[in-house]
Amino acid sequence: MPFYEISYETGRSSIACYESDQECEEAVAAHHARAMNGLPGGPVAGHPTGQEGNPNWSAERIAKVRVYDKHPDELNPDQTLSVEVAEKQLSMLIKGLADENGVVNVARLSAEVRGLTHPMVTVKESPFDSNFRMKEKKELDMAFLEASE
Repeated sequence: MPFYEISYETGRSSIACYESDQECEEAVAAHHARAMNGLPGGPVAGHPTGQEGNPNWSAERIAKVRVYDKHPDELNPDQTLSVEVAEKQLSMLIKGLADENGVVNVARLSAEVRGLTHPMVTVKESPFDSNFRMKEKKELDMAFLEASE
């Protein structure tokens, strides 16, 4: 079953699982229509910022939807790198973290090394960029939202 990364105009995103692109488009269009009309975004309990019970949680307009064959968090679950990639990345990290005296903070270096195989990106160039390193299978054409506006 495909997974969908839904990027909102606020820059937040969420992952959903639908049977098909059509089912996803129907759900996304309904949510987007709620946003266009200032309606709540979903169940009152479960606001993404933890504001449980806040009836003023408005739906957010949707900017982009990416499709993945599997959950993008499943990228490299064994946390492995080839020796060549590990050597290159480690060298770049050491150079990037070294201070003016050529000293590297080992705790910071180890955290960065752990991050090399983390499935999520640490820096996004645009708020609508994916939160995941896994390459999406495709992006949905957002023309279907025009009917909900």
